[in-house]
Amino acid sequence: MHVAIFTDLHPMSLGGLQTSVRLQRKYLERMGVEVTIFSSKSSKAEPSDKTVILPSRKVSPDGEYATMFNVQKAYQVAKREFDRRKIDIIHLQGDFATAAIALKLARDFDIPLIHHAHTNIDVVLERILGKRLNARLFNFAARLYTSNTGLPKTSVDNGWEYMALTYPNADLVMVPSNHFAQTIKDKGIANKVEVMPNGVDDDAVANISRKLPVPGQPIRFIWAGRFLREKRLLQTIRAFKKAGLNAELHIYGTGPLEKPAKSLARTLRISDKVSFFGRVDRDQMMQAFADSDVVLQTSIGFETQGMTVFEAAAFGTPALCCDKRVASELKAGHYWVTDDESIESLANAMQQVHNDISSGNAKRDSSDPGWLLQSRITAKMVGIYTGLIQARR
Repeated sequence: MHVAIFTDLHPMSLGGLQTSVRLQRKYLERMGVEVTIFSSKSSKAEPSDKTVILPSRKVSPDGEYATMFNVQKAYQVAKREFDRRKIDIIHLQGDFATAAIALKLARDFDIPLIHHAHTNIDVVLERILGKRLNARLFNFAARLYTSNTGLPKTSVDNGWEYMALTYPNADLVMVPSNHFAQTIKDKGIANKVEVMPNGVDDDAVANISRKLPVPGQPIRFIWAGRFLREKRLLQTIRAFKKAGLNAELHIYGTGPLEKPAKSLARTLRISDKVSFFGRVDRDQMMQAFADSDVVLQTSIGFETQGMTVFEAAAFGTPALCCDKRVASELKAGHYWVTDDESIESLANAMQQVHNDISSGNAKRDSSDPGWLLQSRITAKMVGIYTGLIQARR
């Protein structure tokens, strides 16, 4: 079996989707599946990486992220690879240029297409761009999509209308959580929806274990992600200050809000309790999750899965969630949830977490984390591939 994975962002760039793609390739190849990834370029690409780079231009100052403006040119590059090697199925994990390329290739070569919807693009982009720019972007994306796939030209006003244009063209829509699957069904965008959570690397779970806590050490909260407004890092720091705890807040990641976040910690005079570790490799990140007492998930209505809490859960570390939908995907009894979206509510929840852990109710989960392992998720994925390929034949 030969699977082509299409993604708008290079798999070595920072992001949950990219991490998922890297893990999928690793475990598909372990199962003997040949994988070819097609993506835009990135300054983070490693020399040994075999990703097929499609014509693209950088859109971030450091070159980590790029986008494809000439879809036809990118299609021709991908088509040459399809002409050269037999590919059995396309696993699309992007929504923009690669969505058009993947659909055209699937039709030209008569092979199944899975559209893996990692991101609620309407919510994400509206919060980043605002409603007016969001509408313009999706209308532009719809024109590109239809003009490059031969579909009737149409106008859209938002991400949901754009998803309603793209999702029905796939043989199957795949999503990482039950709550996002339900949202898609409620919107009437797709009928064939398969829930396929992003998994945790088996090797990390096998090789990393929680270090024995030092008696009397402060309770450790951990926050990890891109420093974006939607992730609510600044609100998290303010809530931590308001909670007034004898605790530590460890922050991992980078992004536009790095300077404001560090400045805020200094202004609030909690720099002795708040530590910034920047971007670290996966093993370091997994070890940090294992060693912490609780992982914070502070975005609301933004995540389709919220991967950090699942990575932490693989090591037994519980979560404090601000999004009830993300919490609903976790095992019962191993998380806390805020009452509402306010900073005060988050501070109160932090106090509750601190009190519970201090009194011995740590909510850690020492049971089998098998439901989170990428190997098991990939095995299920291969079964889906096989079914779609056989049905097409």
